[in-house]
Amino acid sequence: MTQKKTRAKAGIIGTVSTADNTALHPTKPLPKKHRAQLFMLRSGKAGFTENDILFYCRLSSGRNYASEIERRLNIRLERINEQTPDGIGSHYRYRIANRGDAQRIIDLVNVQAKREGHQQISPHEISRILNLYPDTTAAA
Repeated sequence: MTQKKTRAKAGIIGTVSTADNTALHPTKPLPKKHRAQLFMLRSGKAGFTENDILFYCRLSSGRNYASEIERRLNIRLERINEQTPDGIGSHYRYRIANRGDAQRIIDLVNVQAKREGHQQISPHEISRILNLYPDTTAAA
């Protein structure tokens, strides 16, 4: 199906399908917090840095998203102090500690998504995310 742009009476450019000439409603972009939280969840045992959130999500202040997760859910992300490539400074790599913490973050993301009218994380994606983290009950 191909699309073409049209100009509405108000001067707003819209998209229509050339197959049946019906309007295509653009999906709302995901909120910043939602994008950052999904990125954190999908990072797995490699974790993420502030710069990763800046680069992949186009969001500054990546540590604020990690700190908010810790505050809201009363969990503690692992922090690994890493030297910068130039050797002058350092930054933290954050990592979700276990499957239980990952599940709590998933639950928060899904509640927020439902409330704000965005797509929730699918059961298949939840399973994929949880498999990235160690099961604390198996280690105990």
